[in-house]
Amino acid sequence: MSAKYKLVMNPVSQIIRGKGLDASGDVQVFHTQNVLRRIQKYMPYRTGATIKLTIAQTDIHKPEIVTDMPYAKFLFYGKLMVDPKTGAAGFMTKNGWRSRKGVPKVRSGRDITYTKTKHPNAGPRWDRALSAAEGKAMAADLQRYIDRKR
Repeated sequence: MSAKYKLVMNPVSQIIRGKGLDASGDVQVFHTQNVLRRIQKYMPYRTGATIKLTIAQTDIHKPEIVTDMPYAKFLFYGKLMVDPKTGAAGFMTKNGWRSRKGVPKVRSGRDITYTKTKHPNAGPRWDRALSAAEGKAMAADLQRYIDRKR
């Protein structure tokens, strides 16, 4: 005698969404919040403006940290951006630091020297620095969050 069985299952996308594992699910939101909180100590800090804008610009319901400002790219990559004609980052005027209007800067081969007074771990590639230093701890945080949901 033989029996036939039929397995009826929800689509994988529905299962993933139901467990909060999709791009805007609660597991991803938890992880994005955790990364946003932890990454700050690897970001340069002089006035705090870059970190404040990163917090304001990041939508924790999306799996990305956003730092969208004119100087963010050179801070992130750690290379000085300069005027292609003058080879300088800018010049001082009576109104503060300026650069030539409408001239896009290019990445130089010179490294940025980060101020480490407030954030001793500040440097380029904040994502990689965070992952190397705290990746295992973040994975453990995420696992504990998932375990609490069961």
